[in-house]
Amino acid sequence: MEMIELLRRKHEIWLTFLFGSFALPRGSKSEELFDFALIHFRHLKWIAQEIVASGEDVDWNRNPIPLNFKDGTQLYEALSHLLQSIRPHYPVSPLFQRIVGDEEYMLTRLHNPPQVPISAFERHLHFKGLDRKSLDNLILFLVEESYKEYELILTYTYSQLHSDDATIALIFEDLVQESLYHLKSFALLMAKLGILSVPRVVMEQVYKFQDLKAFLLKGIEEERAAKEQCKALSQGIADKELATFFEYINQQEEYHIYLMEKVLQRL
Repeated sequence: MEMIELLRRKHEIWLTFLFGSFALPRGSKSEELFDFALIHFRHLKWIAQEIVASGEDVDWNRNPIPLNFKDGTQLYEALSHLLQSIRPHYPVSPLFQRIVGDEEYMLTRLHNPPQVPISAFERHLHFKGLDRKSLDNLILFLVEESYKEYELILTYTYSQLHSDDATIALIFEDLVQESLYHLKSFALLMAKLGILSVPRVVMEQVYKFQDLKAFLLKGIEEERAAKEQCKALSQGIADKELATFFEYINQQEEYHIYLMEKVLQRL
């Protein structure tokens, strides 16, 4: 199997582990699964680095990932199958020796699934304390912003892979980590509503841009728009805890704008 195809398969594995961790009830091995997803993301990045170093380019194309697990057993069986099916295609190298070692350990942990039901895909669309209008606004925000954060993770990672400026690469790494946190926060709310799903595939023209300055300027505009949405949600939601959460996200978006402006200053 070619490296680019391994990259795509790894991409699918990362997302299935990631959203599987969001689907599990909190405390039922969800954090261990999330940690495994972060390791898969590291694998994904390392494979991409090898492809770029060889003179080829990468993309973030992949197959759709439908999720509809009824319980922890179904989820863990699916994850085990993904790891077992890709294993025969790995070449022999220090990188894949590391990947195989990580996945072998994960398989031992997947032999003991949590005996819990999963309601993250049931579309019950209920959130305690929210009226219909607030709920509709929340759902729209979560769907849009979860895709945006996924898009940013891939775009900043792609830019990192092609950056010769160490300072800019470090800023992109910070932005990737911030977007991972926001994606997790939004996805957990989606799971509570029963509407958890993997974001759609990001088109190549989104992250394979020709003008970094134009991309950053557009990104700053989008961050400012997200800030306004967070502010509106914070003010319009009766649930105090949720309102405080969106004010917190709003403040973080302000720092993201600052980081992107720092990159602009170095260009």
